[in-house]
Amino acid sequence: MTRYLTACLTTCLLWALTSVSLAAPAMQSSMNAFYGTDPTRVDYELQTLDVYWQDNKRKRPAIIYLHGGGWAFGDKSEINNKADFFVAQGFAFISMNYRLRWDYQLFDQLQDVVDAILWVRDNANSYGIDNSRIVLMGNGAGAHLASLVATDARHLKRQGLALKDIRAVVAIDSLSYDIPRVHKELGTFVQRRQHRLVFGEKANVQMEASPIHHVKVEKNIPSFALLYVPDDEASTVQAQAFAKRLIDAKVNTIMIPGNTKTKQSIDVELGSPGDLSTGALMAFLRAST
Repeated sequence: MTRYLTACLTTCLLWALTSVSLAAPAMQSSMNAFYGTDPTRVDYELQTLDVYWQDNKRKRPAIIYLHGGGWAFGDKSEINNKADFFVAQGFAFISMNYRLRWDYQLFDQLQDVVDAILWVRDNANSYGIDNSRIVLMGNGAGAHLASLVATDARHLKRQGLALKDIRAVVAIDSLSYDIPRVHKELGTFVQRRQHRLVFGEKANVQMEASPIHHVKVEKNIPSFALLYVPDDEASTVQAQAFAKRLIDAKVNTIMIPGNTKTKQSIDVELGSPGDLSTGALMAFLRAST
């Protein structure tokens, strides 16, 4: 199946690079929908999401996007070209906030991702969404959260969901697939310090928070696209190791390099005209959804 996906990606790449409509369909938006359980909280906006879609005349796959920001910063408004591009390509695009590490823990953030998936499934008919074709997409810390939810089934099971309820994952520039490895050998001093503050010093906690630790054969793990910056050695090493673990577990996986890009531009430029990473990603999404 992995060989099939690779072949399909190769065949679709040229098409994906030239498939942006000259006249994009009209895009609708619904902002600040609350997906949590207590809208009376002072910081309730940390559990809201924005929906961008074309119409509900037919069912389309949906992308749920998780912003970056080191688990403590960021906002759902930071989507750049993504909503315009992916809606024009026939997707619904949902950008979500999640509770930040100033006042909350990693478990809360993972719960928010699952609750947002539930919200999308429950409201699929209103936005023309096929809830059997949900894609998680995240940048940086958001890529870590998406990858962990899609490999550790326990978070989904708490809400009656399973790994098969996620069709694919797009992880953009994450250093955190293997957190103990960051502590031991990868990243800058600042990055290692950040990981200690977020995940603590206990090896077992770091392992449980590492997506690579949960990858096993026959778990119904969804397809993965790993976007990375080749000039950033630490994130490249992490992406390569995670991709190998996924492939060994027979998970459809592709690595997409962001040539001549920085950690910021690989996410900012996604969906821009002529962006090669976007073309490769669209081939993956067409094959996976």
